[in-house]
Amino acid sequence: MQIDEDLWAERQYEVLVRFIHHLAYYLTLWRAYRDLQLESEFWKYTIDAHILRAIIDWCMVFGTDSNELHWKKVAVDDFTQSAFRSYLLNAIGLSLEQWSECQSNMMEFRNKYAAHSNIPYPPTPAMDTALRVVTTYDEWFRHSVNAIFDEPLLQKRYDRLMRTSAKPLHHAVSLGPTVEQEYESK
Repeated sequence: MQIDEDLWAERQYEVLVRFIHHLAYYLTLWRAYRDLQLESEFWKYTIDAHILRAIIDWCMVFGTDSNELHWKKVAVDDFTQSAFRSYLLNAIGLSLEQWSECQSNMMEFRNKYAAHSNIPYPPTPAMDTALRVVTTYDEWFRHSVNAIFDEPLLQKRYDRLMRTSAKPLHHAVSLGPTVEQEYESK
């Protein structure tokens, strides 16, 4: 197997960490916003920015093959690419067709909404599948190179963020500003 450990460690891992953070913040903030039944342009656009960034980061690694941070640049040869693809599909229970559809939905959202805001906007892709792709890739990489990293597994990082950010972010959302405050109408 040919694996570019340096590209993963020096550049790609950071993008995957950003994805994890933005997805966790998006979900946590969205739940708080929904639960509080708040109307706020600030929070609406802040929450939106997190999902847009998460999808852009995901597409850097799992979108277009020509991207300099694409997973195929880390899994260099055909054998390694095939090994990862098989591992991924088996681990998350997708067929190759379902994987292609997931990838296509993410790239369509990135291209038509995140990057260009074309109307009509495509629906937000299934982020649970996107998360499983990222965490499975992280696990596969670490097992494939038999390396020990100081950084936690991305799944553990995500779980920690979801656990520790819910209460403080819920409180932050509750502070507003509301639409009325934003437009000084009350």
